[in-house]
Amino acid sequence: MSGDFSLLPSISNAAIGKVGDLLTFSFPEVLEVVKQCATNEIAVLGVEVLRVRTDGYYTEALSTYDLQPFGRADVERAGWVDYVRLNNSSADEFIRLNPTGDDHVYVLTTASWREFREIQQIKRR
Repeated sequence: MSGDFSLLPSISNAAIGKVGDLLTFSFPEVLEVVKQCATNEIAVLGVEVLRVRTDGYYTEALSTYDLQPFGRADVERAGWVDYVRLNNSSADEFIRLNPTGDDHVYVLTTASWREFREIQQIKRR
């Protein structure tokens, strides 16, 4: 699911392709995408680095940072900005530690505040 992330022109225009319905980005452009996510209060929850081959995509690196949103479901909106900042800083660091060339793409797993709240409501059911 691409969600709110893919609806932003500054992000969708930076994409170089798709894996399924997920946008893919090249290095170093993906770093600007992470900044755009922060500007739009979208948390980058994870990063996957894929090698592009003629027979498909192969995972070469996967971020392992795991920041729990707040430890409870009744999160206040004000805390979301800090959560975004921490996640996106971790994503930026992971990408910088895993620079790639033309034969790789990055896929970002993201969530906006709206998407986060929807997930919390589903969990309560």
